[in-house]
Amino acid sequence: MALHDRMVAVALGWTAGDRLEVTDDFPLRFDVMILLVAGVVHRLHHRGEVEAAQALWDMTFEGLEESLRQRGVTDLSMARRMKKLVRQATGRRDAYLAPWDAGDGSALRQAVARNVFNGADPEEERVSGLIAAVEGFVAGV
Repeated sequence: MALHDRMVAVALGWTAGDRLEVTDDFPLRFDVMILLVAGVVHRLHHRGEVEAAQALWDMTFEGLEESLRQRGVTDLSMARRMKKLVRQATGRRDAYLAPWDAGDGSALRQAVARNVFNGADPEEERVSGLIAAVEGFVAGV
């Protein structure tokens, strides 16, 4: 739980104040959080901590559900919204894990540029900067 809370704080810090030159809203926070979670999950898997990785993934969605409730999403539409978020997050996670597994920095930059930066040039400094920040955080886990 402490790791998850720290990750939320870090992700919110990265998105605040137009630091990424993208509007700070729920979709941006979602994309940055999933990128960060994917990095930590990747590291945990490689250390053989599969249960911890799954617990972190589950906590991420508990936090997303709580955030949606705070934004006024009702029980009637929550299941549909969460199903959509899980599907999107899984796709993004897989788009990040494959390049990390292959050591393919170009493919990772392309995935981050597409998902976080709305299709920006993968060679932009803000793309590389965010990846470096994520990898720096993950190295400390």
